[in-house]
Amino acid sequence: MMEALFSGKERKCMWSRSYNVIMRTPIGARYGTVSVTVDNSTISGMLDILKKANPFHGNIKEKGDCRIKGELTTLMRTIPYNAMGRITKEALVLKLKGERESFEITGTVSAPIPVKEQTI
Repeated sequence: MMEALFSGKERKCMWSRSYNVIMRTPIGARYGTVSVTVDNSTISGMLDILKKANPFHGNIKEKGDCRIKGELTTLMRTIPYNAMGRITKEALVLKLKGERESFEITGTVSAPIPVKEQTI
């Protein structure tokens, strides 16, 4: 009887990850973190780079291809961007496009923080 209630298309897919990232800019590499929450085909998170954390949101496909929107805040200005790329449970690659510039962000999942330190 339960099988009739679920066609398989409603399958829930929710996960969260944090990534250590590198953003390549014309003046060099910048380091930061990206936290991501995926809820079915919706993605949201926080890009923490250039000493400022900014939220983003968008859509993601089952294999990780995504499109997101957000803002990147520098010391001089705020840059609205659209980004395309791939985010998986292991890594991310994004190409951010602003009005005048583009940036590539790559990263790998952060090591989980141990709940309790072990003594030797």
